Amino acid sequence: MKSFKAHGKIQQLLFAEDTLLPDQLPRAQELQPAPNLSTIFDECHNYIYANEGLLKDKIFYEMVKLLVVKLHDEQPLARGALEFGITASEYRNILANRPSTFEKRINKLFASIRDRYRGLFSDDTIKLKSLTLAFVVGRLQFVNLAQTPGDVKGEAFQAFVYRHQRGDRGEFFTPHPIVRLAVEMIAPQPNERVIDPACGSGGFLIQTIHYIQRQHPDVDKSDYVQNHIAGIEFNPDVALSAMVRLAFEGGTGAEITCANTLIENQNLENTFDVVLTNPPFGSKGKVEDQKILKSYILARRWNRTRNDAEWEATRNVLAGQSPDILFIEKCLKLLRPGGRMAIVLPDGILQNISNSHIRFWLRAQAKVLGVVSIPQEAFIPYGTGIKTSLLVLQKLPVSNHRACFMARMQKVGYDVKGQPIYQRDESGRLIKTSAGLPSVDDDVEKIATRFAEFQRDAFASNTEDIFIVPASSLNSRLDAEHYRPDDQTLIEHLKSIGAKPLGAIADILTETDDFRLVGDSEIRYIAIADVDARTMQVVAQQIMPAHEAPSRATYRVRAGDIITATAGASTGTARQATALITEDEDSAICSNGFAVLRNIHGVAPLFLLAYMRTEFYLRQVRRLMTGHAIPAISTDDLSKVLVPIPAKQDQARIADIIAEIQSMRKNARQAGEKVVAETNSLVSQLG
Repeated sequence: MKSFKAHGKIQQLLFAEDTLLPDQLPRAQELQPAPNLSTIFDECHNYIYANEGLLKDKIFYEMVKLLVVKLHDEQPLARGALEFGITASEYRNILANRPSTFEKRINKLFASIRDRYRGLFSDDTIKLKSLTLAFVVGRLQFVNLAQTPGDVKGEAFQAFVYRHQRGDRGEFFTPHPIVRLAVEMIAPQPNERVIDPACGSGGFLIQTIHYIQRQHPDVDKSDYVQNHIAGIEFNPDVALSAMVRLAFEGGTGAEITCANTLIENQNLENTFDVVLTNPPFGSKGKVEDQKILKSYILARRWNRTRNDAEWEATRNVLAGQSPDILFIEKCLKLLRPGGRMAIVLPDGILQNISNSHIRFWLRAQAKVLGVVSIPQEAFIPYGTGIKTSLLVLQKLPVSNHRACFMARMQKVGYDVKGQPIYQRDESGRLIKTSAGLPSVDDDVEKIATRFAEFQRDAFASNTEDIFIVPASSLNSRLDAEHYRPDDQTLIEHLKSIGAKPLGAIADILTETDDFRLVGDSEIRYIAIADVDARTMQVVAQQIMPAHEAPSRATYRVRAGDIITATAGASTGTARQATALITEDEDSAICSNGFAVLRNIHGVAPLFLLAYMRTEFYLRQVRRLMTGHAIPAISTDDLSKVLVPIPAKQDQARIADIIAEIQSMRKNARQAGEKVVAETNSLVSQLG
């Protein structure tokens, strides 16, 4: 009988005639890389779930045991038969409930692993039924895990861990293209110590090892892993997965520590050359342990200094702080002076006004080498739509603090469902790599190459997606979208023609109205939906008792005011609600979704109204907006929007056109009301 050599057929054969099963255990030369490793893992999970009734954490644990055994069996791939496999005769014994060498052999393999890596496993045996064990081993026995491409293996491990271990503490795994980009930009060297203090299943560390292998093939892999790689992970099962992956990259498993990174450990401070990490983030699960919080300056309340240009920390410790913010400080503590860090952070930390003190502190501790804006859809297949960026830092003191590299990543190599997107030539044919595999379409190599040029002072020229920002031009924000070259050019142009900040030509209302104190009297309320952005007019007012007004009802408007939306998806677009308040709306109450401009001076109000519909104005608004779920611009930032001041006759010409448009709209509305009244009268007279 011929031995079975075709990769990926065991699933079908295990439940077919036993004569189709292999007579012998697999041989080294029969193993093949698995491009569909995630599918194999899913099939194994589903079979265990259906036939064992185990909870997902138990399934995870048993699968990890078998993967460890499988990887161990492949090292080294000696010529001849391996031990991880099942034969036809062993399968017949299982079906007949006879003693089987199969189970004994697999458990013996596991025992050797358990003894070799003490602390990884607490069980003495693999706790799966014989048929289940046969299925999983059969599904894996002709797979060459060692030679399966690193990205395929990494994605499969990550998806497998995600499926079984994802919690609600912001534990979202890092997409492989983002991991690759971070490692390529940091470019770790063989003599540098690297740590990921929130390592998950070890993606950054594995990619670092592979990077060193490619760039420095003479480096001893085992020595490098054991002496230069470290990771910390809070979740024990996820830590186990990372331990396993590093153990079979030449480590001992001891490179991973299962612990809470945020607990102070002075033995680790100032000891690493490189930090690569994607800490847990999100609004859930703030750290509230005061013993931890007291160790972090970013867990304190901060106040503006007297000149409002800087911040200072108080002694007051917050009741809770987001872990991602604490991780920023922890990572810098881990780095030696001059050490480098690449960290994935939500954009809110880089742009929101409420986080200004964090950026102030950060820039006092480190040089911002680069910021890469990551597409919002990058993390959607991994469980979150939070917009993020990759921040690259170097701990002070450092020299050469002239500029900051910025990029807007457009392509991550997959769609929102996680399906790969491949490069194609002009005729639509797939472009393949040197290994003959389809080439994934992402921006990793392009951005990493340009960053390397920037590091060598060989950066040629800016593009809209990759550019350099002088250090002197950095303000309180650090998100790349804020510094787009076309916007910078626009601002420089406006400044050159004498444009003035909006706050210099109008007061932006901050005082709220206490209309609810008037009892049951009626008010007129203006919501954003009550404004026609095209004609720049209020087209409706809602009449209601004061006590029934929505909580957003805030400002009392006066004739001559201009109201403009400051929040929502339409803000910063041609659909942004902006209107002149006329006598008809005088004393109405408007939503706090508007900013109210009053006492407009130095420019014709109707010209200003028209200018606020132009791309010159809207692009500035977009640049200054923060937030992605509900984008908004603060009144402070709105006051910075530049307004050109043309000659008075030119302003008057534009103002006359606006006045004519608004008059036509008013006449049309009055004509509409008149025809409705006449129609009512006509109908009432019939019969």
